[in-house]
Amino acid sequence: MFHIGICDDEKETCTQLEEWCYEYGKKNGLDIEVYVWYTGEALCNDIANKKNQLDILFLDIELISTDGIKVGKFIRNELENFEVAIVYISSKNTYAMNLFRIQPIEFLIKPIGKEKLEEAIICGVKLYERKNQVFEYYVKGYNYKVPYKEIIYFYSENKKINIVLKNEEMQFNGKLKDIAKVVPHNFILIHQSYLINLDFVIECSYELVKMNNGTLLNISQPYRKIVREKITQNTWEKMI
Repeated sequence: MFHIGICDDEKETCTQLEEWCYEYGKKNGLDIEVYVWYTGEALCNDIANKKNQLDILFLDIELISTDGIKVGKFIRNELENFEVAIVYISSKNTYAMNLFRIQPIEFLIKPIGKEKLEEAIICGVKLYERKNQVFEYYVKGYNYKVPYKEIIYFYSENKKINIVLKNEEMQFNGKLKDIAKVVPHNFILIHQSYLINLDFVIECSYELVKMNNGTLLNISQPYRKIVREKITQNTWEKMI
């Protein structure tokens, strides 16, 4: 089930977007549930009380009382919810810098066309799939699964592969080059021994990356150009 939220004080807009969302789901075999709010306060209240778990939110900036920027900051800063993909909608195009830290995936100008809406849904679905994929490995006959979104990086040592998470590490037999073939595109080799999740990079120089757990990892010479390109691309994808 893919959960879509729409928050706009124009009921006609909400009705049209809701109709198009369900049409998209039916056409593409995607099980969709749509929730609608006409005020930012009602949306914030429901999300804060976990009444609705959203995967993508179409959020009007010019709401009558609490505007969409304040709602976005509440979701990101107060609730620390970075999972929901926010798509801002507006009749103006002058909000770019105010939206930077909220990290919306798209900005749609009214009147919104059906094609633009579907493009935003496609982007949201891709992000949803990326965040909900799992890595599987085996140890002594037992199968284990770890969400990719929790993996900071992989590293190889003495013919073993280590998975580094926020508070723990796991180890199994394997080859890093084989793992690099199956991980999502936000993972990249920076060294023959390091396979990192770009979403956890907080600093990068020509020779080093710093992960959000404080670890510094070397970027070997053959990988330096592609690492810089991928980090720049990944940052842009999350900011647009």
